[in-house]
Parts: sequence; structure tokens; C-alpha cells
Amino acid sequence: MTPSRPRVLIDMSLHPGALVALEAAADVAPLPRDPAARAEALAAADGLIAYGPPAVEELGAAPRLRALAVHLAPAPVHAFADARGIAVLESHRLWRTVAEHTLALILATLRRVPAADAAIRAGRWPREDLKVPYAGRDLAGSAVGVLGAGRIGAPLLRMLAALEARPLFTDARALPALEEATGARQVGLDTLLAGSDVLVVLLPLDDSTRGTIGAAELARMKPGAVLVNTARGPVVDEAAMLDALQAGHLAGAGLDVHGDEPLAADHPLLAFEQVVITPHLGGSTLECDLELVGGLLEALREGASPRS
Repeated sequence: MTPSRPRVLIDMSLHPGALVALEAAADVAPLPRDPAARAEALAAADGLIAYGPPAVEELGAAPRLRALAVHLAPAPVHAFADARGIAVLESHRLWRTVAEHTLALILATLRRVPAADAAIRAGRWPREDLKVPYAGRDLAGSAVGVLGAGRIGAPLLRMLAALEARPLFTDARALPALEEATGARQVGLDTLLAGSDVLVVLLPLDDSTRGTIGAAELARMKPGAVLVNTARGPVVDEAAMLDALQAGHLAGAGLDVHGDEPLAADHPLLAFEQVVITPHLGGSTLECDLELVGGLLEALREGASPRS
């Protein structure tokens, strides 16, 4: 190890291309899970790249730390970093990246893309007319309701409008500027549930949002509607969702988040061909990871401590 190369710890799954860029400029190691090894590694670290930073108590035992690059840092970490002159770099493109993945799940679920692909790979075409079981539905003209119009919901609404969907949204705040900018219509939850062909869940998870979409809410949705969740699994009552899928009330679901992650190999959701599942990778792209890597390396080179 040369003195000129910073020591950087990783506490996230980095895209291979971003990892190559980081390793070209720094000595890189994973942040250990064992408490003793973890404390030793943090004590020697110049930088850290992670989904979220360690607690302030751990950061206090990292005297060399000069920069953190994270998806999002809580206020106590920002305050601690400001006092210590540590640069905190948060992702700016993450929210659009997750919005893009949400749109991908909407389209993949409506158009039955994974199921049709699997049928071809299983040798069913041209023996069968696969257009019959896997004919999908148009996004254009469909009412897409977005529950939570924050940092992910706002760019998603713009994308939906560009694709000629009919976007609706529900949020705790009145957002007339977002309505004007996107052409979306802000409505109450009952209207959102009853009027959406696709319901997109984008609420953060806390005690007030856990189980927001339960059996009663699912029953108020249109028969044949689709549910998409890229927020947090427990915002949706998973048992109620399974019941709605089994009964055919929900035509499908696109899920990047789940109640228990990772999903067990025998999880009942995996039995539904009309459910599209991804492994919580909404924010995992080369570009999003390169933003964090580039920001961290720049901060370490400059020794700066800006709060992004």
C-alpha cells in the first residue's frame, strides 16, 4: 500500500465498472461485519462508500475519515461531518434511476415481458401462439396512480406523461406546481385506488406507512389492476397482496422490494407468472454508482468538506 493512495471501505454492492474505477485510485476493502474488525477498518479508513453511513458513534472512532459517499445520510451524520470537516456526498441521480426502474417494472408487468421470454426459452414457440396467453396492455391511455410524489414520484410522473399515460398522484402535501409541470392530477387516496389501472407505491417506510396498502385498499382497486412497489416491502400487506393475486382481483404485480429480503426460494410470490420480481436493484446502475465513486475520489483528492 502506497501512502498516496487513500483507503476506502465499501458497504454496498457496486457495479463492476464503478468498482474498477474506484480500485484504480484507492486501496479498497469491504466494511467488515465483525465488530472488532469493523472498528479496526474504520479507524484506518480515509473514505467510505455505502447505501447509508454507519452511525455517528462508529464514525467517531474513524479519525482519518475525510469523505463519505452515500445514497442518503441522516441529519445527525451531516451534523457530525460538518463538525469534523468530513465531506458528505449524496447521490443526486439516484431518484431518477429508481424512477426509471419503476417505469421498467410497469411496462414489464403490463406487457408480460418476463413470462413471454421464459415461454420462448422453454421451447413453446413456434409450437404455440404465444400472443394469446401473453398479450399485454397499453401504458398509453392507462391511468397510473402514484402514491407518494417525492423524489422518485416526481420524475416518474414526468416520464409517464411523456409516454401518454394518464398520471394521478396522492401526497400528504398539496403540490400544484407538480401538477402543472407534469399534467398529472392530484387526488385523494380513495380516488387514486378506484381510478388507477396501475398503482405505484412510493411511500417511505415508517410506523405511519407500514401496511398502508392492505386488504381494504386492494379491494377498492379496479378489478384487473396492477400493483407496482419500489418503495419498501412492508408498505404493502404482503398476505393481502397474495390473496388479491390468487383471486385474480390484481392482474399482476411488479416488485423490487419485499417483506423479507432476500426472498426464499419457495416464497409464494414466485409461483405467480404474472408477478415480475427484481432483487431491490432500483438504484443499481453503472451511472448511479459512478456518481458516488467519482464524488468520493474528488473529495479525497481535494481534501474538501462540502455538504452536497
